[in-house]
Amino acid sequence: MKKRRNNNKRSRFSILFPILTILGIGIIAALTSGYEKSWTFNWNGIQSNVKDSISIYEYQSISSGIGGNGRAMPEEIESRKWIMENATESELLKLTEFPNGNIKAIAYEGLLRKKNFENKTELISNAINDTIYSVYYQSGCLGDKLEIGEYLVQNVLMIDDRIPPFRPELITDFELSELEKQKILTEFHNRKK
Repeated sequence: MKKRRNNNKRSRFSILFPILTILGIGIIAALTSGYEKSWTFNWNGIQSNVKDSISIYEYQSISSGIGGNGRAMPEEIESRKWIMENATESELLKLTEFPNGNIKAIAYEGLLRKKNFENKTELISNAINDTIYSVYYQSGCLGDKLEIGEYLVQNVLMIDDRIPPFRPELITDFELSELEKQKILTEFHNRKK
């Protein structure tokens, strides 16, 4: 009789184990399918008003300020400028590690626009090699998915010699020497795609 009982226990276990396994895998899949890396980002050292602006901008594309049908969209540019002007250098450096390409691009651009920030060439080099996340850039009716370095070199620094040149009044001086610009362009054109 003992053998029979043991067989009954064994057969119950052999029925329950696959059911519980499938149920457990289903629960884990349901809990992790909506996971966002930004949920675990460490916000320590970032002001709450900057954090609020970032959380709003996280799901928007970066805009040139021109919307569909040629309409001006200054509020999009102003919100991005507000982040760049009001976030401290240390906050912007921390935001270059944020798991979202648009936020990283805003942080890199904000650091480039800080007059007292040194190591701009090294910063741009880091941005060129930062290829995990993409920037979604919109100008008028057209939208592009760009690498962070591509966005910075072509749309912020405007130094890419492989695209048509911009009007001189549109180009901002980021206090980079011609040698630094050439070094950046060489690294940009030789990057891994």
